Amino acid sequence: MPAELSKSPVPLAEISQGPNALEMFLDRNQKNLIVLTILVALGAAALVIYRGIEKSRQESAGAALSTAENMGALQAVIKDHAGTVAASSTMVLLADHQWTEGQQDAAIETLRTFIASHADHAALATAQASLGSKLMIQGKSSDATRIFQELSNDPKARFMAPFALISLGDISKMAGDFDKADESYKRVKTEFSESAFAETAKRRLATLKAKPPVEIDAPPVPKAEIPAALAAPAQVAPANEAAPAAPAAPAAPAVVPDSAPPAGSATDASKPEPRNEPSEPSPATPQP
Repeated sequence: MPAELSKSPVPLAEISQGPNALEMFLDRNQKNLIVLTILVALGAAALVIYRGIEKSRQESAGAALSTAENMGALQAVIKDHAGTVAASSTMVLLADHQWTEGQQDAAIETLRTFIASHADHAALATAQASLGSKLMIQGKSSDATRIFQELSNDPKARFMAPFALISLGDISKMAGDFDKADESYKRVKTEFSESAFAETAKRRLATLKAKPPVEIDAPPVPKAEIPAALAAPAQVAPANEAAPAAPAAPAAPAVVPDSAPPAGSATDASKPEPRNEPSEPSPATPQP
């Protein structure tokens, strides 16, 4: 008997049949997990609602922008839909309207505000080019040059670089720096040969160093010869004196017809009467 017991297998360890650690954790934090699940569900719902509201707000701003046709309507889009992409883009359009209406300083201030507060906006390069052009028109060449240089060297604004280089060349040309203008125009031809501005640069280069025609004085107009009678000033008689009488026209010479017209003709009445010619004196008769 003892030998049989010694041959029976002996268990190495006992397996616990109680709850494991995960079950114990769930039991202890069941309420917290339920609350967390509810919060996650509410957050997801809020995100969906927010995205829906934001999408609706963006769409409303875009619709308002598409129907804005004057400066007042554009200002209303910026005010009523602040924070939307459409409202930000409206600032660039508003600046153009202000400039057209003669509000140049207000247009420049609008563009400066947009550039300072929308560094990541898709219309940033467009706003910078517009600002540089307006400053250039106002004669503020140094400020315009700085903006165009930033545009020409910005990889994100490469599509606007040819325009910026053309503008830099024009500024240098107006300043008399033809070498610098030549350099800017040639960059457009070489670096942006497929751009529409390449042809503009080619025309600029063709006329860059051309000298304007020299203006000369026109030759004097020849004086026409005026007869002495016309050149003499006319003498005007005083108002209280009678004007001298005009010289009488010379009488026409009398015409004696070679032969008398026939009797009964219409010229009988106007026939001159015969003149009495003195007869020759007869020779004197000698007295006896």
